[in-house]
Amino acid sequence: AIRIAKNRWHKFHRTNPLEKDVPKEMSFHFIAEQYFKFETMKVETTKQRKLKSEEYYQRTLGEKDLTKTKSMYEKHIKDFFGGKNINLINGNHIEIFTFKLQSVDYAQSTISNYLSLVKSIMTFAHKQAIIHSLPKFPRIERTGDDSFISYSDEERHTITKELRRLSKTKPSSRSSLNSYKHYDEIADIVNFIYHSGFRPGKELYILKHKHFSLITSVNNDKFYLIDPPHRKVLTKIDAVTTNEIIKEIYEKRICKRYPNKTGEEYIFFANTLNRQQVRNSVDKVFRKVSKSLNFYYVKDSRRNRSLYSLRASGMIGMDVNTNASLEDITRHHNSSPTMATKRYMKRIVKEKAIQMHDRIYSKK
Repeated sequence: AIRIAKNRWHKFHRTNPLEKDVPKEMSFHFIAEQYFKFETMKVETTKQRKLKSEEYYQRTLGEKDLTKTKSMYEKHIKDFFGGKNINLINGNHIEIFTFKLQSVDYAQSTISNYLSLVKSIMTFAHKQAIIHSLPKFPRIERTGDDSFISYSDEERHTITKELRRLSKTKPSSRSSLNSYKHYDEIADIVNFIYHSGFRPGKELYILKHKHFSLITSVNNDKFYLIDPPHRKVLTKIDAVTTNEIIKEIYEKRICKRYPNKTGEEYIFFANTLNRQQVRNSVDKVFRKVSKSLNFYYVKDSRRNRSLYSLRASGMIGMDVNTNASLEDITRHHNSSPTMATKRYMKRIVKEKAIQMHDRIYSKK
């Protein structure tokens, strides 16, 4: 009987954590439940409107974020703050919680996300006049190397060649695939991302033929202008100018694979309507091939070289091989100079320092 009673008490306490002499209505957990009910109502209210014209996500970003924040709350926040009187939570509690997360060896960005969720719940309580002020939250600085580690041109060419080679091989009898022909299309995606700068997600996989326009430059050179239906940074939605390599990929490979009949055909894996499934399968193959070539893992960084790292390669390549300014490069890649130098082009700083040394100190 004692054992059963203890189990029931622990089960109840995990669901309704309360410290001594804390009224249930004033507990952090009770307020958190009200916060998540309110957020769920907001997500459900806007869900149908946001999905009405959506062709990439199977659920809204609001639903995705809500699921993530609920998981974060259950994992660490509920256990630490749940039973506390929300009116008595102060800056010391926040700092102790931060130390606890740091002891788990989380990345600074993850710790920042946890603190943001705690702050959101307390802000909700403040709006309801349950608390009169918010405690001070520490500022989390990103000290680790969180930049995207670029692929060199040689590595990119090696990955492309390996993808094309594998596309001509036959799967083993144990494989669920009939062929590896789609690897050839993934090789085109690798080069397309590098030369166009599109992010390998919604930006890339909802592109259709109708978004491409053949333009003649002042020098009578023909190039394609891409008018993307989606870009991550909404304040910088510009038509994207392209080079002769994109022109060759589009005309000689994409249009032959998926002819432009109505303009509504997707340019990559046009026969698969689930565009997130396309992204996941492309990522899986790229990761598999880059790992087999020992290019994926990076020893001196928390971040491995994913398909996203080709954007970093493209930015660096444009900086080295063209006359584009940093503003031109970041506008072309739908980014900002600060983000480019911190996340994408960080590893080129050493090379530029060597070049600057040669310019300054080399004898004439």
